[in-house]
Amino acid sequence: MVVHARPTECLCARSAYAGPPPEPHGMECRVTGSVRSRLLDRSAKRAAGHAGQNATTLDRPDFPPDKPAKAARWRLKVPPELLWLTFLTAVTRLSAITHPRAIVFDEVWFREYALHYRDGTYYFDIHPPLGKLLLAGWAKLFGVSATVQSHDPAVAIRVLPALAGTALVAVFYLLLRELTASRRVATFGAALVLLDNAILVESRLILVDSMLLLFGLGALTCYLASRRRTGRAHWILLTASAVLAGMAASTKWSGLTALGLIGLVWFAQTLRQRVSWRLAIPQAAVLVVVPALLYASVFAIHFQLLPHSGPGDAFMSQRFQSTLVGNASYNPAASTSFPDRFIDLNKAMNSAQISLNSSHHPYSSSWLSWPFMKRPVYYWTGPKEYIYLQGNPVVWWGLLVGAFVVALGWMRRPERFERHRGPMALLGVAWVVNFLPFATIVRPMFLYHYFFAFFFSIAAVSIGLGALAGWMTDGEAVWKFPSRRSAALYWGILTVALAGFVFFAPISYGLPLSDGGLSARIWLDSWR
Repeated sequence: MVVHARPTECLCARSAYAGPPPEPHGMECRVTGSVRSRLLDRSAKRAAGHAGQNATTLDRPDFPPDKPAKAARWRLKVPPELLWLTFLTAVTRLSAITHPRAIVFDEVWFREYALHYRDGTYYFDIHPPLGKLLLAGWAKLFGVSATVQSHDPAVAIRVLPALAGTALVAVFYLLLRELTASRRVATFGAALVLLDNAILVESRLILVDSMLLLFGLGALTCYLASRRRTGRAHWILLTASAVLAGMAASTKWSGLTALGLIGLVWFAQTLRQRVSWRLAIPQAAVLVVVPALLYASVFAIHFQLLPHSGPGDAFMSQRFQSTLVGNASYNPAASTSFPDRFIDLNKAMNSAQISLNSSHHPYSSSWLSWPFMKRPVYYWTGPKEYIYLQGNPVVWWGLLVGAFVVALGWMRRPERFERHRGPMALLGVAWVVNFLPFATIVRPMFLYHYFFAFFFSIAAVSIGLGALAGWMTDGEAVWKFPSRRSAALYWGILTVALAGFVFFAPISYGLPLSDGGLSARIWLDSWR
């Protein structure tokens, strides 16, 4: 006898990587006798308790019960397309990573900051220290000397951001799966990230943005995954989400948007589903306390590793300087508590960011120009070699066209977006909160400040096109499509994106180019 059960009845059989649960007709549980009766009775009660709700991934009835359920047994099953995406991303990020053997753009700062932890001399930066601490730990692991010459980029340190950039594509695939995307659509969106030249460049240098993006998107992915699991699995994923959100905020303050999005989803779900406060309060405590403790702990480690006077002394208060060995104001008897030093440094970071308002950089750009990729950043030049932070125009400009097509399709065929309204709304909010706040900032800004919003725009357009083109059908091979037209659109877009990636690769990797070859890749006057 076969009974078609709700997806929540068979959660234990789902992989942690398998994405959103299939439609009810796609899952069967073979039961007999009294077991059948109990299942039907339980399903009826659940249905009654959640009548009228839209069971999308952002509003599901299978939310953890008030009493923690017995944790489901996790079964690791990685889709083959995810393995291929990860492998290809690793190849693109790690290939020729030692080139150029010269300091590129902001490597001069992040490399220097990381090496300060080796000799213990105090430095100052406008961003929280986690990214630099991780780079310093990686440098120590590979035996990079603190006395490395100023012209040496310490290329071994580049591997850590490259690995973060590799994991970033895999995490983005999982995020799309949590946002109702089919395996086919998740592969499409992750492939666009893989084939973007700007994300490639930022992942191959001693910079912290690939780690920032990994932590922020990973936090949101873990939180969405926690919402459809019960018991121990729910709390493990929720805690992982809080840890990653704290790591994002501890790398750059812009990473706070990840925690804000998680809080928004938690608040909306708690109100709409009327979740018991016995469950909601512990969840809120995890999402607030864990990131706060992690953020403070990062600064405690930072202070512990930098006890000596250094180039950052002048940014700190006289009281703070009196605690630094070798400073003219050093007083061994001085006693400054951790909270005082913590507040002092965060105030100094904020003041320094404000003081940058009057500065200028030739490759800074207006926030309004970022979606159009109007102004790339010139990172490095060698003998007939160049590195630009420039995206793949096929991807960046294609997103603008795709957004228009999705908006038009939604107006004409709204029924195709029925089960994707929640995820699309979340992605719209995520894009806004990661883009519009830059309108209030007057200091020099660059294309990489748009990266968080860029990822959310890829996710929204991928899901929207998937809903319109029939790519959302799951339960079959990724390379099989409902029609030839659907397949042609899918592979056509990815093929053109691949062509764009290959064409602009020389100015991403710093490969030799003739003057004519460089000019052929400068499509706009503003790119010079």
